[in-house]
Amino acid sequence: MERALSELVEPVHADSFFSVSRSGEVHERLCYEYLDPDGYYRRVIRDEKLLRKEIEKLVDNMQYFLDKERVEINKEHVNSQVDYCDIFLKGGTEVVSVIYLIDFAGRFMEGRNKIETWLEEEEAPYDFEIIWRFPVGTQVKEIETTLDFEIYGDIVTLWAFEGDEVGGYERMEFDLARKVL
Repeated sequence: MERALSELVEPVHADSFFSVSRSGEVHERLCYEYLDPDGYYRRVIRDEKLLRKEIEKLVDNMQYFLDKERVEINKEHVNSQVDYCDIFLKGGTEVVSVIYLIDFAGRFMEGRNKIETWLEEEEAPYDFEIIWRFPVGTQVKEIETTLDFEIYGDIVTLWAFEGDEVGGYERMEFDLARKVL
């Protein structure tokens, strides 16, 4: 019964926020929103044992996909790690959020730095947005991606709409700001 209900949960939107530190740590908050018309997740979060089991399954699935990606900072491979996952209800609606906190780290240098990612190519199953927040004063120099994007000084926004081709090779080059704060 629970398995059948979980299959009725439909992903409808995602957003991600990356916080980049001078030390080379990158922290990501990834949020998937699901339409849950039959209340599967409402039942799960009311049962501690079921919730723990569901969170473990979500973390394992996300880590599997992260392990399939390749991420490099300045030509050095880095590993992404899921450090937190939880399920949140969105008030009285049928929308539920699954939140992940994901971390990876590399070494930045004075001058030009590069983050490269190789992702599976696919058609976006829903709209999504990504924001990268670099240290204040960082100058983002070049971006190569299939996504639409805008650069606002040390902030980058990227997005895709349902049906867009996404993934493949992505690259961001930036000059890390000297410490200003």
